[in-house]
Amino acid sequence: MSESMSGTTAKAHLLERLLEPLKGCSGLYNYKQDLMKKIMAMPDLTVREHLDYHERCNVQN
Repeated sequence: MSESMSGTTAKAHLLERLLEPLKGCSGLYNYKQDLMKKIMAMPDLTVREHLDYHERCNVQN
């Protein structure tokens, strides 16, 4: 993940990364709204840590 990424951009990337495998599922809109509220309430550092974790997992696969 780029360290120069703003907190808002990092939050948008995390949201997209978490929703990608669920696209096409029924009820996704409501889940997306709830998830977006939770991610927006998270501190930027926590979001960056989650993104780093997901990137490390993707590299290992």
